[in-house]
Amino acid sequence: MYILPEDVKRRLLRRYRRRSREIVVDERFRGWAWEIPPLDPPYDYQLPLSVIASRYCESMRDIYLSYVEKVKRKTTAKMIAGGLYHWTVSTLIEHAKKALYSKGFTSGNELGIHLTQLRDQVIQSKLDSTNPPQIRDRGGAWNPRLIQKNMNWLWDFEINQIVAAVETVKSTQPYIGLDALVSSAIPVVVEQRLDGRNLGLSGHLSADAFGVEGVVLDIKTGEKRYFHRIAVTGYALVIESIHEYPVDIGCIVYCWFGDKLPPRIKYDVYTIDEPLRQEFIELRDQAMKIIEDYRDPGLPRKCYEDCPFWDDCH
Repeated sequence: MYILPEDVKRRLLRRYRRRSREIVVDERFRGWAWEIPPLDPPYDYQLPLSVIASRYCESMRDIYLSYVEKVKRKTTAKMIAGGLYHWTVSTLIEHAKKALYSKGFTSGNELGIHLTQLRDQVIQSKLDSTNPPQIRDRGGAWNPRLIQKNMNWLWDFEINQIVAAVETVKSTQPYIGLDALVSSAIPVVVEQRLDGRNLGLSGHLSADAFGVEGVVLDIKTGEKRYFHRIAVTGYALVIESIHEYPVDIGCIVYCWFGDKLPPRIKYDVYTIDEPLRQEFIELRDQAMKIIEDYRDPGLPRKCYEDCPFWDDCH
């Protein structure tokens, strides 16, 4: 998932990297300009980035209920399943790096065998500690058997990607050192912890992944939505505010599981341009104003049945 296939790198990353050089972003919309408008937050709040950018509720009534009415956000089956899928990919990458550093495998095939042997125990242990059989919501019931099947597929898919990457690096650089091998074959940091307080965001943000190519990555297993790009844009702004170098490319990896068809993967690579940055900032300011004014924005035009606030609104 996070180790992008060569065709994606050639066909998409090169194209959008060239475009990012051609597109001029006003310095005011770079994360390092956090102390001046429009990035300087209008109110003294620190909100989770996902609360701002995940606009399943178009009117932002979810923010009003959470921060004004103090309604506790309910956990749905889809939310837990999505978290488990993210956990599967990031945990596999962590185990792969740990195995390479501690065991110094001489081949990608040996690494693959080791990771395959870990799969059932690691995933079952996670499910045992997570399993909430009482969860039943309008968006779907908790189905641990199906979720475990999907987690197994994600684990095996990522193993294949890592094994191929390790073998490619070792075949082209036979004298490469261990640390260089790990960083070349698995060039991604998962669950990157970020401090977003300069931008009025939480001080404990977690970006899905950040690649050495300067690409912010995110995994989605649900329906493709435009605001997914806005969320990744927010992480790019936070990274810029901390490290003060430009982050201009985002990549959302969509993975769709079907009952009969095999899982499908699509890579949405795009330029984090000025309009996207403006949209994120406007959403942040709008969310903060709702909290500051104690204003109920009302119901959106459309409500999703798996919304965690469905019962509170209906």
